[in-house]
Amino acid sequence: ISAYTRELYEYDSPKPKLHTLSENQIKSIIERYKKKTVIEKLNNLILYGGRKSHYFGQPIRFDGENDYPITYSVNKEEFDNIRNQAFDAGYFILPTSGGNAKLTWEGWKKLEQLKELGILSKKCFVAMSCSEDLSEIYEQGIKEAIIEVGYEPIFIEKEEHNEKICDLIIAEIRACKFLIVDVTGQRQNVYYEAGFAHGLGRDVIWTCKQEEIEEAHFDTRQYNHITWEDAQDLRKKLVSRIKATIL
Repeated sequence: ISAYTRELYEYDSPKPKLHTLSENQIKSIIERYKKKTVIEKLNNLILYGGRKSHYFGQPIRFDGENDYPITYSVNKEEFDNIRNQAFDAGYFILPTSGGNAKLTWEGWKKLEQLKELGILSKKCFVAMSCSEDLSEIYEQGIKEAIIEVGYEPIFIEKEEHNEKICDLIIAEIRACKFLIVDVTGQRQNVYYEAGFAHGLGRDVIWTCKQEEIEEAHFDTRQYNHITWEDAQDLRKKLVSRIKATIL
């Protein structure tokens, strides 16, 4: 939980109200952070170094007693081991005179690679049918949920296409942290966009109108779809899912 709350603070997300979360939501958050790999922990230290470096060569202070949640570490000892590995890998250096650490050139290159993965993004791409009857679902359901949890909704209204995803959509998907994919109406372009996002390793939240869930493509039924009755129902369920799986 300390890693969860610290991460929200570091990325200027809405402050968590733990008393509003259900027991299952809290358990889900704990399980998600317990599954973080050593590589993810190391990457988060590099991201932290990038946030604290406003110019090349700026000193960075690491305080294991207080900063261990930054790397999802269980305690100071694990944090110190992660930090030492970052030094050994050449991502950080300590001046010969001692003092605070600095990101190396290799560290800055690694930081840029991590940024391209969307880890720092505050955007959520929405893939769904542009039909008029779903306008309220987007405006009062999906859009409101995304804003409520502190992200920027990206929805490109366009003519339906069945040949390829346009360059603009590709760029926006690359720039997002996660996607919300509503398959109501069964538009092929929605599945294409979701598949492209999966290929990039982006998290995808699947949604569908309750009465159409049986029409969802067979290959996607393995995913846990949020089924909805109306915009407010969808907004509430999306906020809960995002808090449990993305934040």
